[in-house]
Amino acid sequence: MRSSKIKLVQVIADSALGGGPRHVFGLLKNIDREKFDTLLVAPRGWLITRAARIPGVGVRTVEFKSKFDLGSLSKLKKNVAEFRAGDNPFGPIIIHAHGPRAGYFCRLAVRAGERFVYTEHLWNADFHLKNRLNSFFQLRGLKSVCKKANLIIAVSNSVKKFLLAKIVSDKNKVVVIPNAVEISDDEPKIIRRPGRDRGGELLIGSVGALNRQKGQIYLIRAMHRVIKSLPKTSLEIIGDGPDKEILKKEIDRLGLEAKIQLLGEQKEVKKIMKDWDLFVLPSLSETFGLVILEAFEVGIPVVATSVGGLPEIVKNGQTGVLVSPADPERLAKAICWLLAERRERAKLARAAYESLKKHFDWSKIIIELEEKYQKLAQ
Repeated sequence: MRSSKIKLVQVIADSALGGGPRHVFGLLKNIDREKFDTLLVAPRGWLITRAARIPGVGVRTVEFKSKFDLGSLSKLKKNVAEFRAGDNPFGPIIIHAHGPRAGYFCRLAVRAGERFVYTEHLWNADFHLKNRLNSFFQLRGLKSVCKKANLIIAVSNSVKKFLLAKIVSDKNKVVVIPNAVEISDDEPKIIRRPGRDRGGELLIGSVGALNRQKGQIYLIRAMHRVIKSLPKTSLEIIGDGPDKEILKKEIDRLGLEAKIQLLGEQKEVKKIMKDWDLFVLPSLSETFGLVILEAFEVGIPVVATSVGGLPEIVKNGQTGVLVSPADPERLAKAICWLLAERRERAKLARAAYESLKKHFDWSKIIIELEEKYQKLAQ
């Protein structure tokens, strides 16, 4: 008996513990496997390892070293062809690429009759590559990807606005479907007893790749001001990246070695987050900010910068506090105010959790995605 399922290939050129890979993992975990046969094609790393544990999800490793990697293109085509040749080889198949590099490869791999979906996780008006020539070529390539795609998903309205202004001429091809998290049945402890003995210290946390776009250097400079007002305050930063040594030097320059810890990449991020009194995301560019949803989920109040898609998640004064980017003084004032106002922290965290359940729960978001896939497959 032939399968009536839609074949769905998810392709991403990154498997690290970041927003795009975590989004793909959530999609694979929550998709209705009665309706979809799913295959993941991605490089070795966190995503491949975790996805391999999901029952019914096929996994193939392709490194996608650069957009000129013909070997990876050949492997991608082979993996898709083998997947296509399984049950019901003439049934509908959708190839869904996440991010520019995966999009370039999929644009070349998609055959006539197959449907192509592209999700943009990276570009909006605030995002820039250091090299202007690289930016030019990446955006030109992105135009070719979006032209080929049957459906383009933007993770926030800020991304959609950018795509329609710079990349896509057909506004009907672009839809906004936000990132999401799986919400457990247990309500978070909004005001909690710390799991670690901190001797009365207030603990701030941040999560993100250590690069210029994430703006951690401004949080470190803000901490220099915070500690003058609240000496019993510390900061933990989870993540790794090219700016690690720059951040270490800034910590040393400000004499904050005893107050700021760079924890590197961590497997149990939420477990660590539960000990924090405040979460801060000081990004210069952010298309969505999935980690903010995770802070909402564990009941931590949030301070974030008003860039990209962040104001779509954090409503200033209602579900968190927004400040302008690259401004250590204003960031420090917002941090000090919230750390001093325990009741306000609890109020914001409760409202944020309710917003999370209403707008960003995978159980709701996956239905919207499945409906888009099914419409394309008709």
